[in-house]
Amino acid sequence: MNDKRQSWDTAVKHLARNGVLYDVLTSEQISSIPSSNLSRWRRESENKYQYSQVNEIIKQEIDLIKRINQSSRIKKINQSYFKLCDTFHLIISNIKGIKTVLNKQKEILVNTIEHVKDIIPIDTSLKAFNISRSTFENYKSILIHKCNASYFKWCTKRFVNQLLSSEVEVIKKYMTDNIYKHWSKSSIYLKALREGDLHCCISTFYKYCRLLGYKSRCSKKKSDFYSPVKTSNPNQLWCADVTIFKTSDGIKHYIHFLIDHYSKIILGYRVENSSSASAIKELLQNAYRKYKPEKLSLLTDGGSENVNVTVSGFINSPNISIKHIIAQKDVAFSNSMVEALNKTIKHQFLYPLEIVYQKQLINILDQTVLIYNTIRPQMSLAGNTPQETFDGIPIDISQYTQGFKEQKQLRLIQNQRNSCKVCL
Repeated sequence: MNDKRQSWDTAVKHLARNGVLYDVLTSEQISSIPSSNLSRWRRESENKYQYSQVNEIIKQEIDLIKRINQSSRIKKINQSYFKLCDTFHLIISNIKGIKTVLNKQKEILVNTIEHVKDIIPIDTSLKAFNISRSTFENYKSILIHKCNASYFKWCTKRFVNQLLSSEVEVIKKYMTDNIYKHWSKSSIYLKALREGDLHCCISTFYKYCRLLGYKSRCSKKKSDFYSPVKTSNPNQLWCADVTIFKTSDGIKHYIHFLIDHYSKIILGYRVENSSSASAIKELLQNAYRKYKPEKLSLLTDGGSENVNVTVSGFINSPNISIKHIIAQKDVAFSNSMVEALNKTIKHQFLYPLEIVYQKQLINILDQTVLIYNTIRPQMSLAGNTPQETFDGIPIDISQYTQGFKEQKQLRLIQNQRNSCKVCL
């Protein structure tokens, strides 16, 4: 018989004290330990042994082992989690702005993936966020390589196509100018392009506006069944409509517009205290005498200011050749062109101002119509103003985009010559 006293590892005592002995040792191993020993170890104080804090780490590891050992399907569970991630991203992939959200949180994203890469491969982690390896590397480069020569501190050697700081400043200048403050982004872009201050495509302009924090206005998606009327020359189709504007004295004013459908030029306007058939007639009469169209159609809605004996009396008078079309009655399409004009005039020109009474409204409208017709370019007119298109200047964006290739080459050369120490 061996009378030599049996010694037990301190870790075994710690396991017994924490009640996790059966999670590590087999039943046969535990049965070899006297019950008196087990009872004594369970009653021992945790601080009986020096540096017993180390046991807390052991306990955490044991807890992890215990959780893993609870199921032999741990690998399948992980695979199922990734399948759930894939399904989630498939569902949200068409949500507008999801990539922008990830881009804004790229520091958290990169740090997290880098932190777990020894356990979960980078490519596997990227599947959870549905982003490519090249996108991840770009995020990482932007965060690591801060370049003083770049407006956004991006490495100019790695991102050689980025706009120069001077070009970004031009975008800031136009976007903060009070003259263009309430214009659409496309019109501001075209204005900078036509002035020769900017040489980049509109998607790049939008991208840098977003980076600079200039938010886009919400826009409604057109119906799949939307089928607007089309024209190929000025003075084929004129559109008339009335919109209401309330001044700060609480009075409603009815603004009557007449526009040319093809060029979008405002041919005339009148401000009245109510919708007026005589105002529509007068706008038609003045424009017809001035431009003398050979064959003309007039598109309006079915409002009483448009469909009445006053307007029809002029249209049907001798030597007048105008065909009156009622939107969504005589034709399937709506009077959307002039309705869009109403919205533009009010939101980009009138609402931002403090307009107190009618006389002030009329004075501001005089300036507004001049700016709209002759100064503010439109993307739907390929960079032309309505007046230019009405006068016969071709709708061709290429006439305003000359110099893009030269500017791109200059941009590449200057970015590659950058002497920033970080980029060397």
